[in-house]
Amino acid sequence: RRARCTRNGGARARWTPAPGRAGRYAVYVSYKSTPESCACARYTVCHRGGKTRLSVDQRRAGGTWVFLGFFELDDRSYVELDNRGESHETVSADAVKFGGGYGKILRGGRLSGMPAWAEGASCWMPWAGLDSCLRNPEKNDYFNDYAMRPEWVALLKREKGIPFDCSLAFHTDAGTAAADTTVGTLAIYSLFNEQTRKFSDGSDRMASRLLADFVQSQIVSDVRAGYNPQWTRRELWDRGYREVLGNDVPAMLLELLSHQNLADMTCGQDPAFRFAVCRAIYKGILKFLSAVYGCPYRVQPLPVQDFALRFSADSSRALLQWTPVQDPLEPTAAPQAYLVRTRVDDGVFDEGVRVEKPCWEYPVSPGHIYAFQVSPLNDGGMGFPSEILAIGRPGGPEKGQVLVVNNFDRVSAPAWKDDGEQIGGFAAWMDSGVPYLQEYGYIGENYEFRREMEWKSDDDPGFGASHRPYAGGCYAGNSFDYPYVHGRALMALGYGFRSMSRNAFCADTTCRETLLDLICGKQLTVCGGAGSPEERHAVFPPALQAALRNWTRRGGGIFLSGCNIATDGWIRIFPIEEKPGQQVRDFIGETFGYRFDAAYGTAAGCLAGYAFYHEPNTACYRIEAADALASARKGARIWLRYPDSGKGGAVLYEADGHRSAAIGVPLECFREEKDRREILAAALAFLTGS
Repeated sequence: RRARCTRNGGARARWTPAPGRAGRYAVYVSYKSTPESCACARYTVCHRGGKTRLSVDQRRAGGTWVFLGFFELDDRSYVELDNRGESHETVSADAVKFGGGYGKILRGGRLSGMPAWAEGASCWMPWAGLDSCLRNPEKNDYFNDYAMRPEWVALLKREKGIPFDCSLAFHTDAGTAAADTTVGTLAIYSLFNEQTRKFSDGSDRMASRLLADFVQSQIVSDVRAGYNPQWTRRELWDRGYREVLGNDVPAMLLELLSHQNLADMTCGQDPAFRFAVCRAIYKGILKFLSAVYGCPYRVQPLPVQDFALRFSADSSRALLQWTPVQDPLEPTAAPQAYLVRTRVDDGVFDEGVRVEKPCWEYPVSPGHIYAFQVSPLNDGGMGFPSEILAIGRPGGPEKGQVLVVNNFDRVSAPAWKDDGEQIGGFAAWMDSGVPYLQEYGYIGENYEFRREMEWKSDDDPGFGASHRPYAGGCYAGNSFDYPYVHGRALMALGYGFRSMSRNAFCADTTCRETLLDLICGKQLTVCGGAGSPEERHAVFPPALQAALRNWTRRGGGIFLSGCNIATDGWIRIFPIEEKPGQQVRDFIGETFGYRFDAAYGTAAGCLAGYAFYHEPNTACYRIEAADALASARKGARIWLRYPDSGKGGAVLYEADGHRSAAIGVPLECFREEKDRREILAAALAFLTGS
């Protein structure tokens, strides 16, 4: 349907999603492009966080899907298009898509049953506007998948009017190297296509080489600086690969690392490494465009740190404070402002408020929980968001104030085993790692660790083979939202609370609360992959030890929960040469009264009748191995036990004028809200002597 535009509008088209489960969905629009199409068609997405208005140039990209963004939707949500514009223009209302959908292409007489994103590009592109006759029926899906991609770019540029600057094909390569060495990064471009070095606009295909060099150089430089000083820079190839040969824009094929080589994949499975690499690719493309167009560039800023919340003197406002981060690898990435987003109770985050300084305040009322997230801004765009902190006071009588400290900032690859000769692979049964927010690529655990086992077929892939019961799913990682989960339980029990990051707590000498809730989650000392000297995410780093000692010296009580709170002081799960020292064990004994008993307290995902998340799921990160704790000092006693093993899962400790309650399962990982409240109520009763 089409409508003539008017200065004030008056006509509207509205699309509503079919009733279903509320959640986060991608939203796409489609329309028809004509010579009189509106250059600024106004779409409004009504979602759980408010209304977002976007402009779409309907002169371009007609007949395909145009991505508007991710939004939190429910049964009251909708997308609306109005007809405001110039009188000589028209708007087109064709279709809206909520979510990516499932595969629609029959193969062998059946559908895949997989989400559309998990299928090949050759299955998806015909449903997004690419002529299906471009598929070569004599070839298999593997060939068509990569061969059709440059055709897609050409179609969008030639027929849909999209002004592409460049094209990137992102691959992982095949091949292995000697144990503990990496295959590294290869970049491929093509100088000639059909005997010409010119694109259709007359520009030289040497631009493809420039793009490949910028991106490869940036990746290797950043990986060497942050992860592996010996990361291999492979060749810069001029080759006739389809992904670069058929493009009519500067194009490169990136072979980032080898998916067959364990040393590469100990980095490739690490979300922090993925972030660094993707940021390097983005910077390489940005610098390429800067060189081509002769204009300056600015890189997006890094996430803020030292985030903390406080109440104002009269408790009527939440006071937010954080520290900007300077990127040592990129001087242009300094933040210039910040976007602060707010969520009230169990709602969703709003569109945010721009602030110029690293502090802000927000009015709060009793009986509500307020959560905040901060994203840095500069002329290059918006950086990744901070962790989420929360604050609140009960609507009725208040039993006390609790300081919630988030000590769980880990994202990492799974644990791995590598004897350097015969055996190697990821040991998810020990520790499956921690994804950033959620993981889409996990299919199942490794089962073939023998290096000598060669690939025979896709059904018998040899070394590195994995089970695949979880293919096509989305599984929870670190949401960075656990102060809210703990705070909700505290508020239900009549306690007020505020929260801060670990680093902010370590630097703060003004805390006046007497009760501390220390979130340790799945924190664990890890290394950064093959060749990396970096150790990250210790449960009790020196600065935190000092801050906790100061807390207990003045008689403060501590509720501690985490699945590696003993393991990290006694053994190493990751291949780190330096073993835990006696000093951290003494600290644990003096402060919390427990010691390590076993890394596998239970095989059943249950502590004292309270079930917790033990397998991959969509609600919360999984706990493969919950610590078993034993009493280590006078005044310590077992509080809760694992029913299948009989080992201790929690310890209460009273000594030297302070009390602590430590539990080997993170509070947020218990499946039921009532169980979290019951456990926390018992801990607080002990800490307060009530």
